[in-house]
Amino acid sequence: FHIKNTYFALLLPNLLMNAMNIMLVRNYYKNSIPFELVEAAEIDGASELKTFWKIMVPLSVPVNVTVGLFTGLAYWNDWINALYYVDDPVYYGIQNFLVRMMNNIQFLSSGNAAAMVGSGMASLPSTGIRMALAVVGVLPIVVIYPFLQKYLTKGVIMGAVKG
Repeated sequence: FHIKNTYFALLLPNLLMNAMNIMLVRNYYKNSIPFELVEAAEIDGASELKTFWKIMVPLSVPVNVTVGLFTGLAYWNDWINALYYVDDPVYYGIQNFLVRMMNNIQFLSSGNAAAMVGSGMASLPSTGIRMALAVVGVLPIVVIYPFLQKYLTKGVIMGAVKG
């Protein structure tokens, strides 16, 4: 299919919905949207597609934002698919870059690298670099989260199983 070394190779493995998101959306539609709205739309002559687009989708913004955030986090934290399907470093995401940097730091701070290069590399500040890389990986999510928090909270609470 010639998808190796393309962005499509990074997107294709995760395109299928996971079970948690399906259950979240199902419970939201079942418990949070009154069936009377669907009945009223049927009485008014709306088709199922029109009922879905005009009634269900506008009322399901919280669960859609929640699923979008969960999916975005999954893509953001995904580094293994790029390792499998991409050889060109142009297509590597930030997580692949962070893993590569961590491996390089670990190799340089090991005794083998210090013996090959000399004793000057033994004093590499690996802990500080690791913490800086962790901040780089988390910062975009921390910046986006406050804007989506009200939808996320409402979507998770409304889509949860009620006892």
